[in-house]
Amino acid sequence: MEITVIETPRGYIGLVGGPKGLRAVTHFCPLPDGCLAEAESELGVRPVESGRFRAWEDRLRRYAAGEPVEFDPDGSLDPEVGTEFERAVWARLREIPWGRVVSYAQLAAAVGRPEAVRAVGRAVGKNPWAVIVPCHRVVGADGRLVGYGGGIDLKAALLELEGHQVDRQRLRLRCCRPGR
Repeated sequence: MEITVIETPRGYIGLVGGPKGLRAVTHFCPLPDGCLAEAESELGVRPVESGRFRAWEDRLRRYAAGEPVEFDPDGSLDPEVGTEFERAVWARLREIPWGRVVSYAQLAAAVGRPEAVRAVGRAVGKNPWAVIVPCHRVVGADGRLVGYGGGIDLKAALLELEGHQVDRQRLRLRCCRPGR
């Protein structure tokens, strides 16, 4: 495994790759070592630092600076990561545009499994590609911020970065409901 650690205005982010492509993206970390530790914790092996994923640097820096950036990771993501169902959920996550949110129920319906809201929530929680596959754009049906591997504070910060108003006391969106 190898990792490219990129400095952004929000901190450092690590892109972890294996032989078949991008296997994981860490959450924003205050120090580069945090990215290495997160990758090691998730993958069970400490990746070797490399420049393999430098092509993502400009987009990640622009995103972290608050610029609307749509990531198009087709062909970059390791196709062997996750189950078939998880990959279907992650593919739908990639369709949620900058500045929009959906509920877990809406995402379950979009995957064609409206009865599988909890299974969809678990798949969202297993998304290994933070930011690039935007799981932070999924919220509760009432706009509550629920679940995020990088923590609810980071989820709120990413949603604010994308233009949402977040009530930090109640941990919910202030201005809109999912689907907007």
